[in-house]
Amino acid sequence: MSSVDEQIAQSRAKKKRVIVTGVITSVFACLLIGVVVTLLAYFPVSGGDTPVAEEKAESPANLAHNAIDRKALQTVLNETNQRVSELVSSPYLSKWKPVKVAGFQADIEQAFDDYGASDYSQAQTTIEQLNTGITNYQSAFEKAYKQPYADAEKAFAADDIDDAAQLNAQALKVKGDYSDALALQKRIDTYHEVADLYEQARVGSVEGNIEKQRAAYQQIIKLDPQQQDAKAALAKVEQQIKQQRFARALATAVNAIDRKDFDRAQEALAKASAIDNNRPELATLQAQIDADLKSQGMESLEKRIQVFAGADEWQTVLILAEKGIADYPDSQVVQQAKQSAGEILAASSALDVYIDRPDRLADNNIRQNAVNAVSRYSGLTQLSAKLGEKISQVEQLIEQENQPIDVTVRSDNRTYIKVLGVGVVGEVREKTIQLKPGKYQFEGSREGYRSTIVDVVVEKSGTPIVINVQCNERV
Repeated sequence: MSSVDEQIAQSRAKKKRVIVTGVITSVFACLLIGVVVTLLAYFPVSGGDTPVAEEKAESPANLAHNAIDRKALQTVLNETNQRVSELVSSPYLSKWKPVKVAGFQADIEQAFDDYGASDYSQAQTTIEQLNTGITNYQSAFEKAYKQPYADAEKAFAADDIDDAAQLNAQALKVKGDYSDALALQKRIDTYHEVADLYEQARVGSVEGNIEKQRAAYQQIIKLDPQQQDAKAALAKVEQQIKQQRFARALATAVNAIDRKDFDRAQEALAKASAIDNNRPELATLQAQIDADLKSQGMESLEKRIQVFAGADEWQTVLILAEKGIADYPDSQVVQQAKQSAGEILAASSALDVYIDRPDRLADNNIRQNAVNAVSRYSGLTQLSAKLGEKISQVEQLIEQENQPIDVTVRSDNRTYIKVLGVGVVGEVREKTIQLKPGKYQFEGSREGYRSTIVDVVVEKSGTPIVINVQCNERV
């Protein structure tokens, strides 16, 4: 059963009690009418002819009934009932003017009664009036708490705390969960404490106690985050503290440089830079440190590079050289070390390609590239014994992969056979020749027959290589 039907059922139950009473009254009324009619029959009224009954016209109520969409009216009735229910369930809306709310409840019940009695026109009118009343009530309710809140804000801004407290209390009395008013109430409650903290900050300023000022402003912002003056003052104080810390770090760096304690100087300079990295003093002190370190460090770096080069540790040499080249661009030792380390490491990586994949040396092009690499890197062996060992290993692999392999050629003893680009086999029935690993083409020719080409890949596989070359197709 829909909510409208439920409401109607309730309304009809209420009406039944009224109808019972009405029926009893009607019986007596009918008896009375009967008596009157009887008297009129005996005592007819004089006058003209008895009027002819006119055709009964449709009443305005019926016309309205036909014009109203019952389904649409039912929807609106349900929606309005929901509005009333929501208003009643709202603790602040319902308690603001309870008599008014009770009137809304009575109106919605009347609308259901009218609908149940099929008086749709009256139901519609009641609903329209009820919705207008609810809207006006809600607007008035909103104004009842928002206006005193707005006035309270103005009073607070003017430091009129008593008026602000009174006005804000009015707003919260109407709507106790109004977030803006609750936030303002917190500011009102902490007003005097905030004022005392402002005084503490002022005293700290007179005393030159910057930490006291900061603590006061921090507490103010904690109590009242909307205190913009405190935020601005705190930012200024924080900047002053920052400058003091910067000055102390800079002084420490200067003293450390004077003592040639460059580690301590760098540490202090890093602290100063973390505070304010845009100060020109930082660059000046850093340049001084760099100059002092450069004069002391170049010789030390060159010695370390020479030690690792002698130990054939060229990766370490490269790291040291790359790190030191920026500091000591005029050092020939560092520059040469960087170049030599780069060449040796590159040569080592290139040779590793052939060592890791020796099977690739069976390819003529790759094998020739390996031969060229050995020739190109041989001059570096005087600097790196490890590189010399890799060159020897690649040479051995080239030699191994370049050993001739037996290839058996079979034919009909009438086909003339040659290996293109290599040499002649001749007319044979079977002959074994030796070829280095690689790709070859065997050409067979015979007078009166079409020539033939046989492609052969010669590689170490453990399986005998046998090819058959003969011309069988006549021209």
